[in-house]
Amino acid sequence: MAQQTSNLWKKLWRLKDTSIEYAFDISSIRYGSESEVSHSVESSLYDEFSIGNATTAKLTLSLYADNILFGAVIKRYARLVNGEQASEWIPKGIFFTNRRSVEDGLWNIEAYDSMRKAETIWIPDSSVSFPMLMKDVVTLFADFMDVQIDPRTNLNPTYTIDNPGETCSFRQILQWIGAAHGGNWIMSDEGKLLLIPLRSIPKETNYLIDDHGDAITFGGDRILVG
Repeated sequence: MAQQTSNLWKKLWRLKDTSIEYAFDISSIRYGSESEVSHSVESSLYDEFSIGNATTAKLTLSLYADNILFGAVIKRYARLVNGEQASEWIPKGIFFTNRRSVEDGLWNIEAYDSMRKAETIWIPDSSVSFPMLMKDVVTLFADFMDVQIDPRTNLNPTYTIDNPGETCSFRQILQWIGAAHGGNWIMSDEGKLLLIPLRSIPKETNYLIDDHGDAITFGGDRILVG
C-alpha cells in the first residue's frame, strides 16, 4: 500500500503550475517557508542496481530559528499548492540532527534518518538462541532503533540466520536479510523500517519522469508517484 493522500492531493498533482511546499517540525516547533532558506534530502535505494542495501537518508537544511538543539528531531512535511488550493500536509521523513551551526540566526543543519542507528555492532546476549528467525531479528532491531516496522514489509517466516559473531552491525545483518528476500531496506516517509523487494516495488518508490525519461524534481527531490 502506498502513502495515503486525499482526492485533492491527487487532483492537484495532475494540474499544471502545481508547486510543493515544505514545513519542518523541529522539537515540536513548526517552521514553514518563511523560515526555510534551502533544504535537500540525499537518499537512494541503491548506488548500483543491486539487492541487500540498507539506505540512510541525509537531510541538509538551512533556516532561521531561535535555537536548534543538538540531536533535535526534525519531521519533514510536504503539501501541494495551486493558486488558492492547498492539499493536506503529509510526512516526508523523520531525521535526527547530527551537526548544526549558526550565524546571525541562520542555522545550517545536517541530519540523518533512523537507519543511522543501525551502525551499532550487535552482540547477541545469552537469551538469544541460533539459528534465529529473520523476522524476529528485524523485530529486535526495530525495537533497538525505536522505530516501527512498516506493514508493507513482508518477511519469509521460515528464513533464519546463524550467530553473526561480535563484529557485525545491525545494518550489515539487515543487508543480509534484505538480500535473502531480494530487496533493500529504507526508512519510509513515516519513519518506519521498510523492506522493498525489487520484484514488487511499491508505488511509493515509483519515480515520476518526464517524456524524455528524466526525473522530475520539486525542491531538488525526486518525486515518487503515490
